[in-house]
Amino acid sequence: MKKYLLAVVLMLPLFAQAEGRTGVVDPIGALQEAKEFQDRFGKLESSLKDEQNRLDRLGGEVENLRGRLEKEGMTMSEDEREQLQTQGQQKMIELQNLRQSAQRKLNKGQQEILQVMEPKLKQAVETVAERENLDMVLNAQAVVYVKSDMDITEAVTKQLNSMK
Repeated sequence: MKKYLLAVVLMLPLFAQAEGRTGVVDPIGALQEAKEFQDRFGKLESSLKDEQNRLDRLGGEVENLRGRLEKEGMTMSEDEREQLQTQGQQKMIELQNLRQSAQRKLNKGQQEILQVMEPKLKQAVETVAERENLDMVLNAQAVVYVKSDMDITEAVTKQLNSMK
């Protein structure tokens, strides 16, 4: 009787493995392909266009000041050279501040997008898992090898696109 019970206990993991179905999803890939994510990210990028243009313009001004200082620095008076250097330093500080501000806005915008999209992603994964009768869904980044028929990323993206 003990041997029989031991054999049954040892076989339980095999029975469980045979019954369970597992899927794999690339959550980042699913989000990036989702229409709502693309729309939101596009709006974020558009809102940062002005900052990018200011960064480009300011960067050009800094380069012009450096070039002018390099070319004409030897023929300038000491006061002109110092004034040009001070102007260049002020522009560099302004450029750094603007870069940091733009980066903060980008980070905040990305966080806001993820806060909205993360629950939707979770719901989409759950919906697909239920529809495909999966017992477990793993993050594709945590898996070394997976058969392509276990990848549900495309189905999750379609589910995200169908959600409102």
